[in-house]
Order: sequence, then C-alpha cells, then structure tokens
Amino acid sequence: MNKIIHLGRLLPLSPEMKLFELVDGYPQLLSIFSRLEISFPFGDISIEELCQREGRDAELFIMLCNMHLAPDYRPAEDSLRHEMLKDVVAYLRASHRYYTGYMLPHVANHLERVLEHCDSVSQRALRSFYDDYVRFLAAHFEEEERNIFATIDSIEEQADASFAMLEAPHGDIDDRTNDIASLVIKSLPERVPTPLRCSMLDHIYMLRDDLRRHSDLEMLLLRPLVAKYKKSLKR
Repeated sequence: MNKIIHLGRLLPLSPEMKLFELVDGYPQLLSIFSRLEISFPFGDISIEELCQREGRDAELFIMLCNMHLAPDYRPAEDSLRHEMLKDVVAYLRASHRYYTGYMLPHVANHLERVLEHCDSVSQRALRSFYDDYVRFLAAHFEEEERNIFATIDSIEEQADASFAMLEAPHGDIDDRTNDIASLVIKSLPERVPTPLRCSMLDHIYMLRDDLRRHSDLEMLLLRPLVAKYKKSLKR
C-alpha cells in the first residue's frame, strides 16, 4: 500500500497524501467524490484514512484518480485484483447516474440560455439534436447495465457468460459529442454572446473528456478484472 504512482509532471499520488492536497491540487477530481457519495469535510485525513472510513480500496481509489487525471495512464496489470471488480462496477454505475442526473441536465441548462438568442428554426434544430443525443446516451447506458453490469452481478453463476460488448468501441459517443460542439462553434447565429457560447462549449468538452475516461475505465479496468474474476472462479 505504500507504493507511490508517478504521473510525469503531476504530483505523485500515494495513500499517505492528504485529501486537502489532492483536492486543492486537482479540483477536477471533485466529481469522483460526488459519484462515490463521499461526505465532506475531510479534516486533515489522508487518502488511506478516507478509504478506511468509507470502506473503500485505497489502491483502486488512486487508480480512479490517476485515470481521470492522465489520459495516457495505464494501471499495472499486477496491481489489479479480481476483488476490485464489484467496486469498479459500482463506480461505473454511479458515473451513469452522474451523467444523466447532473452533467447532461447541466449542459441542457446552458443550451437553453444560448437558445434565448437564436431564432425559432435554430432553437428547434439544436433542441432536437441534443434530445437525440441524450436519448442515445441513455440507451447506451441502459444496454451496459443490462448486458454487462447485470451479468457481472451474477458472474459466479454465469462464469461462462460472454462480455463481447466490452470489446465494442465507443467512438460513436465521441463523434456525437463532437457534433454538438461543432454546431455551437459553426452554426449558431453570431448574435449568441461569446461568453455564453464559450461556457456551453466548456461544459460540452468536459462531458466529452469524462465520457472518454469512462470508456477507458471499461477497457483498462473492467475488462481485465472480469477476466481475472472468471479465472479465479475456475480454480
């Protein structure tokens, strides 16, 4: 547990690191605390002390932080333990709720402020486009819940179950998110105030990047952990 993970120019994250230092150095990690429903205040406790308080795996918590901070971070294969599987599934489920309950409505609120400066044709087109995007994401999340997470819940009874969906690329999600950004940049009338346009773009790109990390978690954590867990059941 004393292993320190170095991420180039980023501060090394370790179990002994104080929570205040983590949040103050990387405020973009606050969404992790929201997803895990970790209560504030922290006082002067460390990552390890927090995880002991919350009944969480400190090494997995650090992996999640690293993957959100550094797109090129890859967890070491020997650091993945099959016991982590259900905690990873719980985090991915929490992320689905975070997207549908917070991030997507938040972008929608910014969209409505932008549309106040648009003509009726632009309003209908952009609302329809965004509503289709939300429905697309909701369907994708529901499919994951049904075909992956629910199967993992009963993996001990379905050791030979297929997880082929984990191999499927998520590029269509990225493309659709970029399409929304492209509309805001290229197609909205000039009278839309630049601060409003930039604020919406900022949140769209935040959503896009977070969805990319979500895909990375599925590929780099969930997939190998499923393989390790299935292997452990055959021993």
